[in-house]
Amino acid sequence: MKTRGITEGAMFCALGVILTLVSYYLPFFVLLVFFIPVPMVVLGKRQGLKVSILSCIAATILIGLFLGPLNAISFGALMLFVGCSLGFAYNRDYSPVFKVAIGIVGFAILLIAVVASYEWVMGIGFTSLLLQTLEQSTSEVMTFYQTANIMDAEQLAMAKTAMDKNIEMMKLALPSAFLLLPVVFGMVNVIVSDMILKRIGYPVKTFKPLSQWEMPTSLKYFLMVLILGDFIISMFQVTTIPQIYIVTVMNFVNIIFLIMGLSLILNYLEYKKLTNKGLNVLVVILSLLFSSLVTILGIADTYIGIRRIFRRESQIK
Repeated sequence: MKTRGITEGAMFCALGVILTLVSYYLPFFVLLVFFIPVPMVVLGKRQGLKVSILSCIAATILIGLFLGPLNAISFGALMLFVGCSLGFAYNRDYSPVFKVAIGIVGFAILLIAVVASYEWVMGIGFTSLLLQTLEQSTSEVMTFYQTANIMDAEQLAMAKTAMDKNIEMMKLALPSAFLLLPVVFGMVNVIVSDMILKRIGYPVKTFKPLSQWEMPTSLKYFLMVLILGDFIISMFQVTTIPQIYIVTVMNFVNIIFLIMGLSLILNYLEYKKLTNKGLNVLVVILSLLFSSLVTILGIADTYIGIRRIFRRESQIK
């Protein structure tokens, strides 16, 4: 191994350990856990898979000295499965879609392993414990309201009904959250790694700007079938399909159309030559706040072609 590889391996190892400790000990920086694999990605691009794996092992040992063996294994696995595998993908110059897929698979493997290990050690289902905690918290809140005489009996009954509905909605949303987490994690790591590598002078294959995203025809018709299926199930009140499956599928359908709606808005801003980054950030935030409206825009653009309409009008003028 070259001296430069050893030096960079030690440097990125230290950076990975620092990110881990900061995200673990400082609650305000907990989101840094999303970026823990990034140093190994950059190292893998620069020095290859072997150096990144050795650096990952060294980082795991150092983390173990501060946080104990269980936390060291968890964070070390995060660097290995996501960071080193993505670093290998960058080193081989794979396509953006393939890199995101590697990130998703790596984090999904880690997530399954962590949940399975927790259930094996604790002897209780992870989701069962999560739901029990929610129900216990709800019960404690209701007890506080009763003892503090903040609400009368009718208001307490309404609050209890609302909380029970929220818990039922969370039960239905849990599968979507578990499936979406690896996707978000993989995308975040690829986007951040792209930015860093481009900043230090590496040519990187990246996604097209979000404003230029268009839905493939096959996906367009597949989503149409899912929407029609959901409409038929709701209209005829079909009960043979568990509701949790329907909710999970439709949550992903809505997310896809939300992204396409955001793409339409950014495309329109680009068409009007309003390309200020601050404005784009504001648009993203507002789109999340008004997600239902943006989702409808995404559906309309997918099947009507709104962006083609206003661009065609500009060409006519």
